[in-house]
Formats: sequence, structure tokens, C-alpha cells
Amino acid sequence: MSTYNTIRSSRFCSRSISRHYTHESLRCSSSTAGSSPRTLLSQLFLPTAKEVHEGTSKHTGQSHRLMIRAGLIRQSSSGIFSFLPFGLRSLRKVEKIIDEEMESIGAQKLSLPILLNANSWRQTGRWETVGSELFRLKDRKQSEFCLAPTHEEEITLLVAEEISSYRQLPLRLYQIGEYNHAYGQGRKYRDEMRPRSGLLRGREFMMKDLYTFDKTEEASMNTYEEVVDAYKRIFSRIGLPYVVAEADTGNIGGTTSHEFHFQSEAGEDVVFSCSNCGYMANEERAYGIKAGDLCTRCSADIPITSSRAIEVGHTFLLGTKYSSVLKAEFTPEDPVTPGERRPMQMGCYGLGLSRIVAAIVETSHDEHGIVWPFSVAPYRVCIVPGLKDVKVSDTVERLYDMLNDKKELKGEIVIDDRMGFSLGHRLKDAELVGYSWIIVLGKNFLEGGKIEVQDRKTRQKNYIEIDSVGDYVVNEYS
Repeated sequence: MSTYNTIRSSRFCSRSISRHYTHESLRCSSSTAGSSPRTLLSQLFLPTAKEVHEGTSKHTGQSHRLMIRAGLIRQSSSGIFSFLPFGLRSLRKVEKIIDEEMESIGAQKLSLPILLNANSWRQTGRWETVGSELFRLKDRKQSEFCLAPTHEEEITLLVAEEISSYRQLPLRLYQIGEYNHAYGQGRKYRDEMRPRSGLLRGREFMMKDLYTFDKTEEASMNTYEEVVDAYKRIFSRIGLPYVVAEADTGNIGGTTSHEFHFQSEAGEDVVFSCSNCGYMANEERAYGIKAGDLCTRCSADIPITSSRAIEVGHTFLLGTKYSSVLKAEFTPEDPVTPGERRPMQMGCYGLGLSRIVAAIVETSHDEHGIVWPFSVAPYRVCIVPGLKDVKVSDTVERLYDMLNDKKELKGEIVIDDRMGFSLGHRLKDAELVGYSWIIVLGKNFLEGGKIEVQDRKTRQKNYIEIDSVGDYVVNEYS
């Protein structure tokens, strides 16, 4: 067995948290011949903290405080954040789920610019109607631009230039407004008057936006229903309860709209629902309705209820609002007149990636820390050796390799080898970060040969033979 070199002093610091300590590592090899390196926590950037800066909690929700304490994000300035490695891992997992479901409905991924010319926004009237939330700027020639909060105008102009025939439709194009690997761009911007609740209401945010182009209203509605179904699959795969509410179209416009919500008392939205017929609408759509009123849809003698919620997705059937103005037209298969061109029927569909991650933390935590769904946990398993012992270190290596051979766990395991910290400290860190499984090798292992396996969600502990740990962990979440 090779010896893992003691890691150098690690300094984890931020504007609100600062620590300096030296790691004393377990005698544990970080790799085996011909295999991928084992992931050791002492080598990772994870600046966890017992508390956040005293000024932070005055204007933020639980998700913001927990994400800072768990070392997932750091605030750069009001409403603007950096995603640290563990936070980015969860974000990437949400993105992967979205990519897979977008591909399943034939959507193609592209990347649109952040800096948008004012001209197209003036054509649609939104340069004036969006108001002060739009970040506006001028270049050295005094040409006006904005930092993109959304891309309806940009995508419509692009399609208008390239698509001209019914044979090229339908078309489904999407982007994910996170860090684009090829171009280093993708985030979106909104000049919030009062940024708050961390990633739930920031000035810079990450989104998936899908834009669809169809030949007819009927085809556009079929697309709309297909995308809504894809969204339902996305949230089902993430693994938390969600609701779908009828919504007002707002300044995006269009004829039909729905919102996807995680229900939470921390949410800024209010949704009204009927338990009899399933009617659900947001506060703007259900204008004039209040909790306790009877449902006008089914006329049942059951009062409408209201609840607070966090909006994480929005769908719009746009019709020809943008395509008519920006000349996104096509030659139809059945022209009524020679040379006839018809505006494309459009839809736009948004998912807030950074908001989804924050909403997961907001709705799924306990007094000990974050309780991630298995699908998006930064790492799914944390192995915590309780003692500096040759038998323990040998077993840690063997256990890591056995678990890493499981396809559901490959690349999802970390060893907390920071032996300079007490076992209690490391277990508290593990619960704070929210690994789905916390595996401990301590006195019980040395005395009885069994390994402690704790389910983070239930906090239930079981003592299992090493050869059975992998199947137990995978089967519990299958």
C-alpha cells in the first residue's frame, strides 16, 4: 500500500468566512495502478463553515445560508455569486438531466450572445416596457445594448435569417445559460431593485431557454404539450415534489402560460388550488380569487386553498407576437396567394438552473444541513475513516474501489481523509454538505467487522458487511 503524502496547509477564505488549518491525512493511497485517482476531500476546495457572516442572515433565506456554510457558493456583490466546485457539480447534474430531456424531444443546443443590440428590442416594444430591470449600456460609438435577461428577439432574428420554407419546420432550439464551454458565456442579467434570498432573486442567473417554431397553431400547441411533459420528467428525475400552475403571460406575451413551482414558505409566489378538480393558478392568473372562495371551475363545495411557492420554470405559447414583428416567416406548403409567407408559430420555455439548485436546498434541508436528492447531490457517498489504522486505511481503499465499480456511483465517492479533524467534526461537515450516504469506519468496524452506513435523508444507520455495501446503497435509491 502506497502512502498518501500529507497535504500542504490549505487556506479557505471568502469575504465572509476565513479559516486556515493544516490537514493531517489518513495513510490512504489516492490511486491504484491503471485506475482513476481516488477522490480525497483534503485535495478539494470545500470551504465549509459553522456559521455565516453575522450580516448575511438579515436578508437571506435558508438556502443562501446553507449554500454558503456548505461551501457551494460565495457572494461577489449584491445579487451576484460564484459557484464553487461542489455547487457546480450539483448544477452540472441538473443541466445533464435537462440536456437529456431536451434531446428526447428533438431540441438542439446552441449558444446566444449575452450582449444584445437595442434595435430588435425596440421593434418588439420591450425596450420601453421592460423598464429599469434591464441592464442598459452604450459602446464607444454610443450604440445601445442590453445584458440579456432573455432571448426572444435574438433567436427570432436568427431564425428569420436562416429559415424560409415549411420544409425546415418544426424547429426547436435551446441554450443553457451557464458557463458555455466553447465560448465562456451564457449567464443572464436582471437589474433587481432589491436582490435577496441568494440565488433565488439575483442580478445574474443561469437559465435553460427553449424556443420552438412551428407551421400552424395546432402544431405549436402539440409542441407546447410535449415540452410541458418533458418538464414534468425533468422535475420527476430531480426527485422533489412540484406543482404546475396556470400563469399570466406578463411582458413575455403570448396566449397560454404555465409555471412550475416547488412549494415552500420561503417562496415569493402564491398559488391557488382546488383539491377537487386539480385547478391551480398563480396569483396573477387567479386575479380576484382568495383562499376560502369556492372553485369556479368545478363548482364543488370545497374552498380554494393557497400556498407559497418558488417558481423554477415557465412555459409560454407565444403565437406570432415576435415572428410577425421580426419577420420570421416561411413559405407554406399550401399558399393561398402566389409568394405568400406566413409568420411562424412560436413558443418559449424557461428553466432557472441556479434557482432550481437553490430551491432544492430551500425545500430539502433539516437542522443538520442539506438533504440533496440522490440525482443531484454533489457527491453521493462520503467515506469517513474514524481511526488512523492500517486495517481501516486498507478497507477504505477497497471499499472505495468496490463502490466506484457501480455505474450509479462511479465518480460519486469522496474520502474524508482530513484526520487532523475529529470524527465528530467531519460527520457534521458530511451532514451539512448533504452526501446521500455517509459511511463510517470506526471502532464498530475494528471490533465487529461491519461498516456503518447512514442514509442522509432518514439519518438511519445500518451496520453492513463490506461486500454488501455497494448493493445496499444502490438498491435503496433505485
